[in-house]
Formats: sequence, structure tokens, C-alpha cells
Amino acid sequence: MPSSYNIHNSLFFLINNRAITPTRYTMRRAQLPISTLPAWCKLNDVTFLDTSVREFEDKGYGLVTERTLSSKDTYDTPNLVLIPQDLILSAEAVEEHAKADQHFRQLLDAAGGRSLRGDILLFLLMQITIASTDHGQNIGVSNPWTEFVKMLPSSVPVPTLWDEDERTMLIGTSLESALLAKMNALTAEFEHLRDKTADLSWCNKCWWETESLEFSDWLLVDAWYRSRSLELPKSGESLVPGLDIANHSSEPNAYYEQNSNGVSLILRPGIELDAETEVTISYGDTKSAAEMLFSYGFIDVGSTNKELVLALDPFPDDPLGKAKVVAFKKPAIVRITEVNGTIIWESAFLYLACLNEEDGLEFRMLQETNGSRSPLRVFWQESDVTDETTAFESLIENHELKEVFKLRAVALLQARLQEQLERLYEAEAHIVSLTDLLLLTPSIQTAALQLRKSETALLEAAYAAMEIQKSNLLDDETVVRYLGKMDGVQEECKQDDANEEDDFS
Repeated sequence: MPSSYNIHNSLFFLINNRAITPTRYTMRRAQLPISTLPAWCKLNDVTFLDTSVREFEDKGYGLVTERTLSSKDTYDTPNLVLIPQDLILSAEAVEEHAKADQHFRQLLDAAGGRSLRGDILLFLLMQITIASTDHGQNIGVSNPWTEFVKMLPSSVPVPTLWDEDERTMLIGTSLESALLAKMNALTAEFEHLRDKTADLSWCNKCWWETESLEFSDWLLVDAWYRSRSLELPKSGESLVPGLDIANHSSEPNAYYEQNSNGVSLILRPGIELDAETEVTISYGDTKSAAEMLFSYGFIDVGSTNKELVLALDPFPDDPLGKAKVVAFKKPAIVRITEVNGTIIWESAFLYLACLNEEDGLEFRMLQETNGSRSPLRVFWQESDVTDETTAFESLIENHELKEVFKLRAVALLQARLQEQLERLYEAEAHIVSLTDLLLLTPSIQTAALQLRKSETALLEAAYAAMEIQKSNLLDDETVVRYLGKMDGVQEECKQDDANEEDDFS
């Protein structure tokens, strides 16, 4: 099938035989301008010290200093923002809100309990519903978050909220399959929410009878969570109102810490900031460009981290392929990193994928004493390694053919890299035509092109590195002997086939 057909079809996320195209529309909710934040902060004891909120042309809102601040030659490091503990939205806070709000308790009991993220998304959805005036129902208990969500944006530049043309920009990148998987997961979550709350009277009246709650609303609360959540030392994954306004930098000038009173944003030691300087924190210095774009909607051009993750599928001609995926139990991926010009790859699955029965790999279903069969068991060299399927790199280390196995793994990886590069190259003409039409949000177009450029360069470097690794392994004496033996076996098979054909004649 022509590549143009493949590209066209990747514009849509086909879920349950229907195209899901997320929009930027949300459930009708009361909204407040960011100018109301100071009043909300004063009412809820959030303190901005010598800092204020400023809108930036290229990245939304952020924090700036109101005067010159310095942490040089002082033990009294300036605090910039103080957020009380009772405003932090964490696992503990979700449970406390459920105790005070019977409607949220019902929602949590019906559709929650699957993950902390899911429970926080339900809480945010509950606040939107309380703040909405369309349903005419007296539900929920208003709290500081009910007002705060009114100030949150209706659009977040993460790929799950991009339009169809914008998502096309990700064809061939590592985010293409990741985004498809995420959209499938979000769709399943929304359907789960609908199924589990269909019998709750207030949910029916507020959401389902009028169809006022849409998939786009679920996409939005997920985007809020991914782009604003922080890992706190005491509360774990949390949302922190006020602190979530601080933008990211690869060279941050502030950091946050938590104590019994709440969370503080603090100027880093040895820093001096002029008035009107942006205050920044780090969202994580080990995240790849794809991870930053996926979670936050931008790429940190100042980051030196060069990394990507590719999904791995069992090879079609491997009779044990499906069994390997089932036995592995973890995502089948390869992580490729460039450090000081050197390519490093990590993939526990590839070392399993490169083995076969002739090498000593077996899958068995053992007979239990009650007559039933056990779960799939994995054996390597007659030893049960079911609980060690992620450790085959070390399991093969003492095998006489370990260099042969490594050659296979490198060859499989190189084939996967070639497949990804071809996908990128095939889409290039379409990407150029799309950018020429000037239909895309400029910041999204820039970020997507940055991702394509960085991942293409990394994939090309990795492919070249695998060629060198493959060449070195082909010079190994064990590999030479093994391949020579295999050539001899194949020649004998061809001769046997020829003899059989002659006899048949």
C-alpha cells in the first residue's frame, strides 16, 4: 500500500472503529481571568513574596520578581511563594474531600480507586461540575479548588489536545505510537467513568442525560494533571496551586520544598535576580524531548539530554514471539541515549527476543496437582527463569554463544531503527506541505519540528553505531565459527532438497 495512504490514515486515532478527534471545547463552566488570582490567594493564605504573575507571549503565564532579590552571602534564603498544606491536592487530600462531600464520595466509590491520578482527575471533574451553572443541580461542596479550576486554562499545548493536523507532525517520531496508546487509554477511562456512574442520579442529570460531559473534558483534566503535577517529598504526586504557575528551565533559579506547614518556593543559593526576572524551577533534568513535549507541551532547547524510547513488537516470523511478550510482563521497549557522542542502548526485551528453542529457550505449561495448568513458565538451559525474564542479558553471559546472541540483538535493533527512520523520511514531504499552509499553531509547529529533527539525528547516529557494533561482533572468533557452521548446515539442506526433487522426478 502506498506510503501516502499510511500517512493519511495515521491522522486519525481509530478506537472502536470510530475516529476520535479531540477538540478544545470543554463542558460549560464558570471561568475567571488570572487577574482574580491575587484575591483567591489572599482568601486562602497563599503568599507571593516579592513575586507576581506575568503573561509571556510565547509560553502563557509565569512568575517574575518585583524587585532585585539575592541569595548571595546570606543564610536567609528568600522565600518566593508559600502555599499552605491544606491546599495541596494529594492522595490524602482527595480522601479528606471525599469525607466532606457525599457526592464526591459516591463518585470516588463508583469510578475511583484505580490510581491516584484517576482519583485526582475525578476530583477536578467534580470541581468543574460544581462550578457549572447549566445542570441546575445542588451538588457537591465548594472548596478553594472549586474557584481555582475556574482560572485554569481551557487549552493546554500537550499532544492529546492537538488538532488533527498538529498530530500529523508526530508521524515517525517516538510520540506517534505513545500518543495513540494514550488516546486509547483515555477513551477507555472515559467509557469506564460513564459505565460506573450511569446509576448515580446526579451524574445522570449533570453529565449523561444532557451529554454535557464530553470526552474533551476528560482530555482537559488529564492535561491539567500531567502538565502541573509535582512530586513532593511528603505528599507524593500532587497538584500545588500557585507553585504550578512557575515555568521550567534547564538552569532554574528557584526550587521548592515541603514541610509540615506546606510548600515553599525558594530562591536557589548563590543567585541574584534583577526586578522583572522570571522565576523558574526544574520539571526534571532527565526527561527526553519527547517526554517534555508529551507531558508539558514544549521542548527544552537548553537540555543536553538526548534520548528516545521505541516500542518493540515480536517479529512476525518468530514462532515464540507472542509467548515472549506474555512472559516478559513489562513494556517491550528499547531506550537509546547519546552521551558525549557515544550511543548507549538498553533493552532487556531484545535479549529475550533474540533467543530460540535451539539455544535452550523453552516455554512450558506445567500440570498442577489439581489437574489445572500453571501460568506460562520460562526455561533457559533447563532452569526455570520465569521471574528473571528481564535479566537475559546477564543470563546469557556464561553461554559459549553469547557473542552470537549479542549480534542477533544488535541486528534486531538496527532493523527497528531502520523502520523508524523510514517512517520519518516517508512523512517528510507531507510535513513540509503542512507547514507551508500555515495552518498550525506556531508554538506547536516549532516543538514538533524540533522533536523530528532531534530524533532523526539520534536515530541516524544510533543506526551508524549499530553498524559498527555489528561489524565488530562479526569479527569475533565464536561468531565466525558459528556462522561458518550455519552456512554448512544450510548448504546441506539445499543439497538434500535438490536430491529429494530429483528422486521425485
